[in-house]
Amino acid sequence: MRVFKQWITCLLLVVVITSSVSVETSNATTISSEEAYDQVANYMVNAVPNPKFGHEWFIIALARGNYKVPTNYYDTYYNNLVNVVKEMNGNLHSRKYTEYARVVLALSAIGKDATDVGSYNLVEKLYDFDRVILQGINGPIFALIALDSWGYKIPTTASNSRKKMIDYILSKQLDDGGFALSGTKADPDITSMAVQALSTYSHEPKVKVAIDSALETLVSIQGSEGSYASWGVTNSESVAQVIVALTSVGIDPLEDARFRNVVPQLLTYFDKTTGGFKHVLDQETDGMATEQASYALAAYHRLIANKTKLYDMSDTKTVSQSEDNQIPNDQNKTKFNDITNHWAKQFIEDASNLGLLNGFPDGSFKPNQFMTRLQATSIIVQILNLTATQDAPYKDITSLDEGAQRRIAAAYEAGIIFYENDKFYPNEKITRVELAQMLGRAYTYKTGSTYIPKQLAPYSDIQQYNKETKNSITLLYDLKIATGSNGLFNPTNHTTRAHASVMFVNFYEQFQ
Repeated sequence: MRVFKQWITCLLLVVVITSSVSVETSNATTISSEEAYDQVANYMVNAVPNPKFGHEWFIIALARGNYKVPTNYYDTYYNNLVNVVKEMNGNLHSRKYTEYARVVLALSAIGKDATDVGSYNLVEKLYDFDRVILQGINGPIFALIALDSWGYKIPTTASNSRKKMIDYILSKQLDDGGFALSGTKADPDITSMAVQALSTYSHEPKVKVAIDSALETLVSIQGSEGSYASWGVTNSESVAQVIVALTSVGIDPLEDARFRNVVPQLLTYFDKTTGGFKHVLDQETDGMATEQASYALAAYHRLIANKTKLYDMSDTKTVSQSEDNQIPNDQNKTKFNDITNHWAKQFIEDASNLGLLNGFPDGSFKPNQFMTRLQATSIIVQILNLTATQDAPYKDITSLDEGAQRRIAAAYEAGIIFYENDKFYPNEKITRVELAQMLGRAYTYKTGSTYIPKQLAPYSDIQQYNKETKNSITLLYDLKIATGSNGLFNPTNHTTRAHASVMFVNFYEQFQ
C-alpha cells in the first residue's frame, strides 16, 4: 500500500475460458493467469538466487504455487534464516511483530516448524497481545493468519488468544463496513487482509456478518474494470489483496459477477519485458507488486484446483523435517558501539540498514547528537525520491556542496519546506515541531491530500500552533510515527538522532 503518481488506464481484453483467464497486458501482450504465474515465478527465482530473511513473500508465492524451484532453493532460504535468527538471538524486531508472522508463514509454506528455528521459538513471539497490536490492526491480522497456517496453539497462560485478536479486528470495522490503518474510509488492502484473517472463523455468526459487510464494501469501492485504489492511487497490490481475500472465503472471482474483472485487472500489470509486475501501469517492474501479484495468482490457482487456501498450509505438515543447523554466530550483536543498551537500538539499526542515517568512522552512532535542518531535509528527500528541476531561492545555501543544494531545492519544489525569507538555516538544529511540519507535508506530497484528523492529538502543549502544524503533529500521533511523553509533545525540543531514527523509520514504513 504505497502512493505514487497517477497511472494511465489501459483497455482490458478479457477472454474467460473454464476458470482460466487471458488478458492483454500493459505491454500489449495477451497472457493467461497460468502463464503469468510461471513467468513471474521464474523472474523471482532469477532475481533472488540466494533467498534469505526478507524474501519471505517470494518464498510463500513460489511454494504455494508449487513452482519447481532449483534444487536446495528452500534449504538455502532456511539456512540463511537460521543464521540471521541466531545472530539476532531470536529477536527479529522489538516492535514490528509482523516480522515474526511473515517468517512463520514462509516456514509453514515450505514445511518447516517455526517453533524451532536454530533452537529459537518464533511462534511464541505472537503470544504477547500487547506487542502484537503495536502496529495497529496489521499486527493481529497477520499474527492470526500465521498461527492458523499450521494450527499453532497459544498457551492458556499467554496474554494473547485467537478470541482477543478476532475481537480486536472486529472492533476496528468502520461504519462503511471496511477496515483501514487509519481514518474513517475503507482501504481495499486492509479490508481484504482483515477478510483473509477472519476467513477461518466464518462459521461464527458475528464473523460471518463482518466478512459479508467487508465484501460488500469491496464491491462498492471497486473502480472501473475491477480496479482498486489505495491512498488515492489505482494499483496492482490492492487488486492482489482482494483476490487473496475472495479465494480465502471460497469465492472464484471469475464466477462471481461482482468481482469477475479483478483477475483480468491484475494481469494488466504484468510486465512482459521482465516477467514481473508493476505497481502502476506507467512505471517499471516493482518488487512489492511482483510478490503480491504472484501469491495472489497462487491463491487463485489453488482455489480452482480445489486445494487448501493460500494461508491454510496444513498440507505441508507431512513433509516437515527436523534439521540440525549449527551455524556459527561470530558477528557483532550491535551495529554501533554506543547503542548496545539504548532504548532506540532497533530503530537506529533499521534506519542505518535503510540507508537513512549513517554512523561515524569510530563505530559510533551518537544517538543523542542533534539533527540539523539540512540532514532532516535530505532524509525526507531520499524517502520520497525527490528531484529538483530548479534552484531553491535561499541565499544561505550557496556555500553548500551541489548535492546538498539540489536536495534543498527538491524539498522546496515538493512543498516540504516553505520560502518565508531568504534563508534556510541549513545547519541549525531542527526542532520536533519543525520536523513534524515537514513530515506532514511529506504525507501530503505522497497521498495528494492533507491529513485531516477526527480529533487532535492529546498533547497540552500544541494549542498555540496553527491548524497545519497541529494536524501534522496529530498525524504523527495517529500513525504511531512519533509519540510524546506525559501528555506533552515537547515541540520546541531539538530532535536527537535517536528520535529522528524512530520518526523516519516509522514514516518510511507507512509508505513501503
